[in-house]
Amino acid sequence: MDYAKVVTVGVAGWLSFERACDRSGLFSEKYLAAAVGQILSARTGDRVEAEFAHPVLAPLTTGRGRRPAVDFVVRDPARKIVLAVETKWVGRSAPSTETILWDLIRLELIAHHENARCLFILAGPAVKLQKIFEHSAFSDEATKPQRRPLLRHDNNVLHSTPLVPLVPVRFAMMKRMFEHYREVRFPERIVTRRTAPKPDITKPRDYQVFTWEVMALTNRHEFRPGRSKYFS
Repeated sequence: MDYAKVVTVGVAGWLSFERACDRSGLFSEKYLAAAVGQILSARTGDRVEAEFAHPVLAPLTTGRGRRPAVDFVVRDPARKIVLAVETKWVGRSAPSTETILWDLIRLELIAHHENARCLFILAGPAVKLQKIFEHSAFSDEATKPQRRPLLRHDNNVLHSTPLVPLVPVRFAMMKRMFEHYREVRFPERIVTRRTAPKPDITKPRDYQVFTWEVMALTNRHEFRPGRSKYFS
């Protein structure tokens, strides 16, 4: 099943319906998650679990505080993760490039270690989504001659995002992300593919849904942040 397409079309339709019912004032990440959960549950025979402890990072987290979790996972009858989903809503406040990148990294770890399909969903008003895409850390507009955007929002080609120090504007945020996981083996790059957004053409204030699949690489090259002069 093409979960990326199903969720993108389903969530976009739900947003349109809720807006027609004059409930757009309720839109939030939690409200969005409820719709995603219902779609996944209906398509997987109610095998969805929300706020699932991250299978790689949660066991490594010590001390007080919330353990890293995934918004949704789907597990097969043998309890193996077959699908993981992270969602972000753009509303009165917008997710930062750092939080988006950390979601992508955590999904890649699941894709690699669990051999699961992994989806990242970003939704909100088109004008606010565009501001995220144009942010300097997201677009990497300053790197010449080759820009390395965090995600491709303009087409559905396979896209590679480096985690090794090739994008100076992201050095500080990556150092913060890796601070508590210095000996974890992270990929040198993350590969994603966009599903066509819905609706594909919008007015600035219309709501739009983007979904990217985070791939598991067969030729995965790894690094440990604690052994890098940039992140140690």
